[in-house]
Amino acid sequence: MTPVHPFVKSARPDDASSRKHQGESACPFAKSGRSDDASSRKPQSEAACPFSKSVRSDDASLRKIQAEAESNGAEKDVADAAGTGGKCPFGYDSQTFKIGPLSCMICQALLFECSRCVPCSHIFCKACISRFNDCPLCGADIEKIEADANLQATVDRFIEGHARIKRPQVNSDKEQEKVSESKVVIYEDVSMERGAFLIQQAMRAFRAQNIESAKSRLTVCVEDIRDQLERMGSSSELCSQLGAVLGTLGDCCRAAGDASSAIKHFEESVEFLSKLPDKTHEITHTLSVSLNKIGDLKYYEGDLQAARSYYLRSLNVRQEASKHHPDDPAQILDVAVSLAKVADVDSGLGNEDMAVDRFQEGIKLLESLTLNSENPGLQQRRESVLKFLEGQLAERQKATQSS
Repeated sequence: MTPVHPFVKSARPDDASSRKHQGESACPFAKSGRSDDASSRKPQSEAACPFSKSVRSDDASLRKIQAEAESNGAEKDVADAAGTGGKCPFGYDSQTFKIGPLSCMICQALLFECSRCVPCSHIFCKACISRFNDCPLCGADIEKIEADANLQATVDRFIEGHARIKRPQVNSDKEQEKVSESKVVIYEDVSMERGAFLIQQAMRAFRAQNIESAKSRLTVCVEDIRDQLERMGSSSELCSQLGAVLGTLGDCCRAAGDASSAIKHFEESVEFLSKLPDKTHEITHTLSVSLNKIGDLKYYEGDLQAARSYYLRSLNVRQEASKHHPDDPAQILDVAVSLAKVADVDSGLGNEDMAVDRFQEGIKLLESLTLNSENPGLQQRRESVLKFLEGQLAERQKATQSS
């Protein structure tokens, strides 16, 4: 029996976003994100949020933050020196998602490889503007595109220093004056963590398929977290953040067609997430997703034995998690999807009896799953996975009868 290809949308169940693309990701620093198995087999434009608690939908948390931002408006000033945090005056803020003066108007992320159109002088990312013959802002014919090294240097300096502002430590409003030598100078974040800022810009670029820009921002984010690990020692929070960002960086490499680098990043993501002694639902899901993505890449390369090994590890992680949370429908759905993946590879390796057993096990799990009407997304996902499992089982039973 020819194995079902893991990247064919109609052929395989999708872990979380069967109707999504692969490049959108919410920030792993916001503890309400969640990852997505299926993104590894989608067109390269959306990635999943590693830690989403409420839904598995890739862009739900982003839309929520954007909606809140629009209601708040962009007119808020930087908080006073004694306050907690402030707003970036240029609008580069993870809470508001505004487009600032250093943004590319095409991908809406910070400029990367700044390129100036001649003769209109409008500036965009090189990868973004290279798709156009006319300037997307003014419509002028583009005679040529010139690199703007000076502006790119400004953007790079902005990234290096962003989310750190110098402010005096004061005790009253009267003391809010210029910093003098007698005052203690402290540094505080501007309304956001640097990691959140980098992730936000990376995901904007990823959605616009400006992959190199996304990789650049994520790489800086990874370096930041590694530096914190060296200075502060290992912690669950830092390891989970690094695992999530590495997974997203793997998504970027996969989107660029660099399978070996993608596998490397997913493997490292697995390494850090596996170290965590207490694994939450989100971390467990992210860990299993990274394992499945490696399995997908191995499957795509034709190495079914390696693919089965990673799929099986993911299944074991999910089955263990479901023991601790037997009433969590999302956990049960995850287990069913992993059963389908392992069964599919078993079939490709000629182990039809094992494949049939796993397809039947997955069907029983989903048939016994009770969902309420308050979560239509889970219900749709259940129906999609169940339809796939039933179709695969029927196909194999038919093949057995005909032989």
